[in-house]
Amino acid sequence: MLHHHFHFLTRLLRHGSDFFQYTRGALDVGLMRAQAVSRRLRGKKSVPRMDSLLLHYHIFKNAGSSFEWTLEQAFGKAFHKYDGAAAGAVLSSDDIANYIKRARDARVICSHQAMLPPPKIRGREVVTSILIRDPIARIRSIYAFEQRQEARSPGALKAKELDFKGYVEWRLETSPSMLCNFQVHFCARTKRSSRKDLGSEGLLRKAIANLDQVDLVGTVARYNEWLALVQVVLSQRFPDILLVVTRQNVTDITSETQTEKTILERLVRDLGPALADHLLRANELDMSLHQIADALLTRRLAEHGVDVTLRNAYADARKEISDDVPDRFSETA
Repeated sequence: MLHHHFHFLTRLLRHGSDFFQYTRGALDVGLMRAQAVSRRLRGKKSVPRMDSLLLHYHIFKNAGSSFEWTLEQAFGKAFHKYDGAAAGAVLSSDDIANYIKRARDARVICSHQAMLPPPKIRGREVVTSILIRDPIARIRSIYAFEQRQEARSPGALKAKELDFKGYVEWRLETSPSMLCNFQVHFCARTKRSSRKDLGSEGLLRKAIANLDQVDLVGTVARYNEWLALVQVVLSQRFPDILLVVTRQNVTDITSETQTEKTILERLVRDLGPALADHLLRANELDMSLHQIADALLTRRLAEHGVDVTLRNAYADARKEISDDVPDRFSETA
């Protein structure tokens, strides 16, 4: 059984290494291309967009802290966080709309509890964003975070008390939704959602339909490319905005460049084949959602001209040819 799911996982999640392959403050080629596109767009005449607002759906341990830091540097006091007082609360579109109406100075709102689909608000242009992560890599990141977290929450206490296997077993016993198809549940949840909904194909269809309505969908593994897309889209609403790449709240450094094979081998070593296989089966819906998010990112990068794979391939090929024969492209027809 594990052998079968190993091949399923490697086929499904073959989009490169884990996230944040950069140093603090360093801009990758994709982001520099995005800034170049932004400058071209600012030079064109366009209809002014008044009262634009970015709403980011922050999924726990999906690079949200890094993105929030970047947004706070760019927007200052116009950057807001909004969650209810109760842990596990869900904020409806009406809740978010009411907050936005009160917070007229807000240009960015980040929320762990906002539900999809996005709100529609008269007089405000709401742009939405979200990041989806490899669910198996996310599990260990949760444990590493709660081990280091200075909090008295049950998860933080158990992570310090138990080894990784003990922690996973405790989570599966007390709060399985944290480790099992969590992102599908996040994207499909309502105020009336219950744990019994987890694992249903209907839940996945709803999550995909909601994800389709988000403007800026990305994956944690392709964070830099996604941030380049965000740069281009936001620069059309907020002239001269500059988003800087950083890394915040990264707790499992060793997993950042691991392949799916390495992640799985480590999982089997620490949990045993049976428990590792259970987590693979319990996250197949999240794996499907991750693939959808990856495809949406690829499409929207091309739509905005930020990162067009074929164009980049020919640009690289041209450079190689030019290096080999310097006068090849200087010849006139």
